[in-house]
Amino acid sequence: MLDNSYLKSGKIFGQIVCSFRYGRKEDEVMGLCFQKDMYLASAQIYPPLDNDNPFKLTKIQDCLVSKLGSNATPFRFKIPENAPASVILQDGTSNLADACGVQYYVKIFAGESETDHNRAKSFVAMRIRKIQFAPVMRPLSRHPCTIVRKDFMFSPGQLELEAVLDKQVYTHGENVQVTLCIRNSSNKMVKKIKVLMQQIVDIVIFQNGQCRTTIAAVETQ
Repeated sequence: MLDNSYLKSGKIFGQIVCSFRYGRKEDEVMGLCFQKDMYLASAQIYPPLDNDNPFKLTKIQDCLVSKLGSNATPFRFKIPENAPASVILQDGTSNLADACGVQYYVKIFAGESETDHNRAKSFVAMRIRKIQFAPVMRPLSRHPCTIVRKDFMFSPGQLELEAVLDKQVYTHGENVQVTLCIRNSSNKMVKKIKVLMQQIVDIVIFQNGQCRTTIAAVETQ
């Protein structure tokens, strides 16, 4: 929605920004910055250029244009297919603004050119997510399964733990069903069972290259 006072001589630009944060904000000292911004798409929204290709409005855009009037300017961007998916390294806090990972947002600002970022108050930004859907896989004849065995130094026999999943690929919001089977051939007693779900992300910018975060846990006694 554009202001009437700005329509005579101003220009409005839009951009798709991919923000990659690989360090905590409180650790940024002595000029260090642990965030990189990549501009994946940029265009002049108003006034529209002569070489802009017309596109079909979505139902939401059509409804908003009818509701807001002639000052409403619809636009669209296409995110490159090889762009990374949105990933957040969860650390137990609810502050997603400073969380490590890959985040996207749409930035709309007023300026003289696409590189005019001097007007700090003349822009709005909206966070979006790029989701990578898993391919449709055929049902497996055998469920994913893993078995671990533990021997005891001063006790005969061994303890065997088997974990079985109901399927191999899960989508957002689905419950992960885990079936545990314990075979205790030793004289030890199992007093506690703890199941963890961990998010494992490989980050090549660090020396160790891997980040592990527990995102769900169940414990029984």
